[in-house]
Amino acid sequence: MSKKVESPDNIYTQQVKNLVDLVYPQESGQGSVYEDARHFFTVTPSLEDHAHDLKMQIGSVRPSQKESDKAAQLKQKLKKAQLKLEEERLERVGRIHEVARKLLDLCEGDSYEETQLLSAKFLGTIMLQTRGKVAGFQRFHQRLKPLYKAVLTLRLTDKMFQEQTVKNPYLIEHKNALSRFDGDSNVLEKWQTGLAIPLICAAILQDIGLQSPDVLLLLRGADNELDEFRVLEAEQRKALLKYNYQYTMDYLKKGLGIPKYVGNNKEERDEFVAHHKAANQFMHTIAKDAFVSKSGLGELLKIPQIYASIVLSTKPDYSRKELPKGYLLIEQLAKKGALNEKLAEAFIKIVGYFPQGFGITFIPVNERGEEKNQYECAVVSRLNPSHPAEPICRVATRNLTYIASGNDEVIQRARNLFFAANQKKLMRIGKDRLIEIMSQLSKDFDPENIEQLVPPFWEPNDFFSFKKNQNMWNKG
Repeated sequence: MSKKVESPDNIYTQQVKNLVDLVYPQESGQGSVYEDARHFFTVTPSLEDHAHDLKMQIGSVRPSQKESDKAAQLKQKLKKAQLKLEEERLERVGRIHEVARKLLDLCEGDSYEETQLLSAKFLGTIMLQTRGKVAGFQRFHQRLKPLYKAVLTLRLTDKMFQEQTVKNPYLIEHKNALSRFDGDSNVLEKWQTGLAIPLICAAILQDIGLQSPDVLLLLRGADNELDEFRVLEAEQRKALLKYNYQYTMDYLKKGLGIPKYVGNNKEERDEFVAHHKAANQFMHTIAKDAFVSKSGLGELLKIPQIYASIVLSTKPDYSRKELPKGYLLIEQLAKKGALNEKLAEAFIKIVGYFPQGFGITFIPVNERGEEKNQYECAVVSRLNPSHPAEPICRVATRNLTYIASGNDEVIQRARNLFFAANQKKLMRIGKDRLIEIMSQLSKDFDPENIEQLVPPFWEPNDFFSFKKNQNMWNKG
């Protein structure tokens, strides 16, 4: 009997990784949302052409006995082709809805507060799997982005309801969305199917057109000889945006549609169809507006997308030090009028300056509140900081030793080493002591690199790779 190999991850981390694979796996062949799209773009058109040809042949058959037998055969083939197309459509709808419901299980709680905590946990778990600018980071970030954006979109929408800034007619129908925490199962189900699932689908499929053959040819070349993450020339960039919009909207309109009603109650079926058609139309509308920016509705997708483009960047010049600047880009675009200022402010209130899972280095204080001549490490672990520059973190070291049972602490701006002025405070300790500290905390430390002596941040990936350290969202 073979010995059972224990997973290196806790159950929650495993679930997050499995969900990423269900959306955008590292290798094809296991069934996923992105593979469904590639199949739709490459194989489905030939099936549709086949069905169209059969219709044309049926229409040209003469009404003789022999010819009517031929028509019957053609109709049987057409029925079979149409059935296959419908089965594949329902499979695509089923898979994206399964992903949406699994995501809700991971980021939604029984209360508003628990939902904020679980969302921070999901976003942090995503970020803590990344390692910075290592080999293959661009592909990995690309795989993580869809779900990351989806959770941020949900939380931004909730914030909008909380601050009562809703103007869109469809959203106004769901203005009591936050009362889903009051225990009414009907309100919860209406919110899930009418709002949450369409929002998640729109966020995940926002750039699904990039899986089309035209885009893949442009990015990778005919023989996969090009670096798809290279900086594109202006004309290529223009073509990419055009293709992405065209194929994304095509997929949302023709590739999905509403799920199948199961039952025999006509009134119930009509209600089911009307509800899902409205939800589907909302998904189309918000996805389209994220591209064309006419009504402002699409900013619920666009703002998380811009933020994710910094936090999970695929650019060649990606730097971990730039991560806290995600909020800055949102802020600047809002000031220029390119984004809704209130929505941008609401988003920054949620995420603060430092992304979930970011490694903070800070100066600790003693019992009297006096700053010590050392620093410790922490991980950003909560959303909605009281001040955006002062993240709520889980402390990861005590007296320069990694711990799995740290407390939650608000890291004040004056003690956060990300801010250069605070780094100077520790230079008084002396070079030898700083080298000793860094040697304890980092296996990759180079004593010759003086800039590493007081690091503005740290990499928590190795810390998080141990199962015992993956519970940083417990009550600590």
